[in-house]
Amino acid sequence: MPGFIPWSNIDLTLRAQRSIWLSTTRPDGRPHTVPVWFCWDGTHVYFVTGRTTQKATNLAQQPFVVMHAGDSDDVLILEGMVEVIGDPDERARVDALYGEKYVDPKSGAKATVLQTGDDLYRLQPARVMAWEYGIVRTRTDWRWDAMHAAFARSS
Repeated sequence: MPGFIPWSNIDLTLRAQRSIWLSTTRPDGRPHTVPVWFCWDGTHVYFVTGRTTQKATNLAQQPFVVMHAGDSDDVLILEGMVEVIGDPDERARVDALYGEKYVDPKSGAKATVLQTGDDLYRLQPARVMAWEYGIVRTRTDWRWDAMHAAFARSS
């Protein structure tokens, strides 16, 4: 979808960003927002959380989330539904990406998404909004169905 900001900027930001803000809805309707580590494979955002966390409780009731990468100057917001990933091949692929991204600088230990008691979640963004340097007129929106159609035509 044409806009002021090229999709390549979004892709690079999501690949480089260390954390992303995740907003979920508590069962009583109150918002819950926390930073999470994540990885982006060019199509999906993946993150992991323990099954007993507030995030997991919220997602079990309402899987629609809003994610925000960046700051208030360079805004990048993703919206959509998350789902728990159980497929062993996908989990292994994401674990490799996650381990490459999150390495302890002192020990060299790699983070993993495969810890007992944790679930791996996948966000397929339905909508992405971005604007740069706090200037809303540069706002560019993408809708996944339109993006997917465009990517399919270019493949």
